[in-house]
Amino acid sequence: MAGEGKTVCVTGASGFIASWLVKLLLQRGYTVKASVRNLNNPKKIEPLLALEGAEERLHLYEAELLKEGSFDSVIDGCEGVFHTASPVILFPKDPQVRPLLSLVLGSFLSTTFP
Repeated sequence: MAGEGKTVCVTGASGFIASWLVKLLLQRGYTVKASVRNLNNPKKIEPLLALEGAEERLHLYEAELLKEGSFDSVIDGCEGVFHTASPVILFPKDPQVRPLLSLVLGSFLSTTFP
């Protein structure tokens, strides 16, 4: 398999696109370290745990996109990061700027290494 022996990270793994990405990566033999907002939400977690290969090669982590250091253990040891996490802002003051700023900040925080 193409990904056998390789470990990658998928942020926002319970999202629609990311969950399909996790499925594809597991099918190709990758070990996946996946971040989710809440490990105690069965509606979001159970579909990931039911994927073929999940029992052996899927590791779930709880991480908060805008919290510094939250992704350190998730990305540690990974050969690549698929950053699909995005903040959910229900009532932004500036609907065009705030989500973009959050995404840029989140990307920066999740990719800085000590």
